[in-house]
Amino acid sequence: MIGLGLAPIVHTGFALTPNLEEQVLTVKFTGNGDMAAVAPLASFLKQVHREALHLAVREVRFDLLELYFMNSSCFKSFVTWIDAVSRAGTSGYRIKFVANPKQ
Repeated sequence: MIGLGLAPIVHTGFALTPNLEEQVLTVKFTGNGDMAAVAPLASFLKQVHREALHLAVREVRFDLLELYFMNSSCFKSFVTWIDAVSRAGTSGYRIKFVANPKQ
């Protein structure tokens, strides 16, 4: 089994923590997706895409249950990533977001 080559990102105010289990790459996004998170998130999503293709995962799941705020720039980073996945064609993977409906 190939290990996950994706390191967690922990900054003041937010964290991105990846975990690979049974061909599902789950990333837990905690804290706030404010301006401080924009550049690290965009870079991290590119790494997620490369790693997901390399490991041939069937799904990338973003756990947003402990995310309290996300600005439009972070949202745009997700849209850019989703576009890259759709361009990967049949060799891509499914994307799933798990969110708190109360937020």
